[in-house]
Amino acid sequence: MTGSQGDPAPPGLVSLRTDIAAFAGLTGWGYFPVAFVGRVPFAMMIIGVLTMIATVRESVAEAGVAAACAGIGTAVLGPSIGWLADRFGERTVLLMVSVMSIATVGLFLALVLAGAHFILIAVVAGLLGGTTPQVSPFSRARLAGIAARPRSVQRRTRAVSVVMSYESAMDEASFVIGPVLVGLLTAFFAPWAPLALGAMLTAFVVVAFALHPTARRMPAAESGRIASTAPTAPRGGTATLADGRVLTGRILVLSTAMALVGAIFGTILTALTEFMRTMDAGEQTGIVYGAMSAGAILSAIVIVAIPPRVTLEARWIVFAGMSTVGAVALACVTNLPWAVGALFLCGCGVGASLVTLFSLGAAASPVGRSATVMTMLQSSLVVGQAVAAAVGGFIVQGFGSSVGFWTTAIFALALVVVAVLHSALVGTPRGAVGVAEGA
Repeated sequence: MTGSQGDPAPPGLVSLRTDIAAFAGLTGWGYFPVAFVGRVPFAMMIIGVLTMIATVRESVAEAGVAAACAGIGTAVLGPSIGWLADRFGERTVLLMVSVMSIATVGLFLALVLAGAHFILIAVVAGLLGGTTPQVSPFSRARLAGIAARPRSVQRRTRAVSVVMSYESAMDEASFVIGPVLVGLLTAFFAPWAPLALGAMLTAFVVVAFALHPTARRMPAAESGRIASTAPTAPRGGTATLADGRVLTGRILVLSTAMALVGAIFGTILTALTEFMRTMDAGEQTGIVYGAMSAGAILSAIVIVAIPPRVTLEARWIVFAGMSTVGAVALACVTNLPWAVGALFLCGCGVGASLVTLFSLGAAASPVGRSATVMTMLQSSLVVGQAVAAAVGGFIVQGFGSSVGFWTTAIFALALVVVAVLHSALVGTPRGAVGVAEGA
């Protein structure tokens, strides 16, 4: 992929750095910082809601419920926003949603500070979760459209794999920065400051992302090339990729898997919080949690080096198993150094699993529906994290951190089971060849 839109990729695309440079020739280098910073409001939203409620209303239970409502709002409205973007274009929809998000943040903060009834606050939290712009799936859809341009199937599928690796690494980095910003702003300014900053970033950075020239390019024509590299008749009675249906068995399985990945994140966070509290180091929870994020970022980057003969289904099973081993280790450790090692191992498995799931989602997207599918997967991840964090809080409060980590292990094992079911649904290992070849 060179600086010309229609030219095939040169055979020298052998490293992630070279691949990103090739994409930058088409998007411009300014695209990447805007697309990254634009993720931060969403990365801050769940923890911002939780912190705001817990600090102002002094109720951890209400905070967990409000965070879960925000996650549910994301799951309910997120895919609809993706569908609208596929139908009317990203630019129009992102601008509209950004305005709604800023207004909803203001309403939420006003209600909480005014001591409104919690039911009303919970409803608005759901609206806040649903309207906070999700830059990540839109960026995936844009870059996947660019990745579909090379004429060679091998180079095209290699480019899609690079997109999913890069995007997953950026997601992980944003979800490291988001909670840190929430903690710093709450500690040094006020509990409303994180959500207020998120609204400001939405007004300037997300709007800039919406107005970026890449938003003018309609994804339908490009996503057809992505879909054309995947099988058109998966086993199990699901729809073909060209018939336009999104709620196929294959995509629903991938959405379930993403919810399980979110549940792994959510239960680990609550269990780790309790684990650190019992060690009189609660203020270091965010730092220690960074070991998991570091593993996820690392694996999301290096996964592109895996030989093409290792199919996406096989990768999913292996990396989900790695997450299971890490979670079991967490449930058994009794000291901080071993906990850091187990978190890193679990993060490596989760990060690579995310890349694989998004790659499978790109291959399964019907023509012109890539933004819808990417938003569905991202929304499933968030709602899984939010609900599991709320439930996990009650579990660790009643039974301790070890039981919380065992809950994580159960979710990770379920991810392995879903991987096996997906492999059976798709059929032969060539079911993911659309992305695996050349990856």
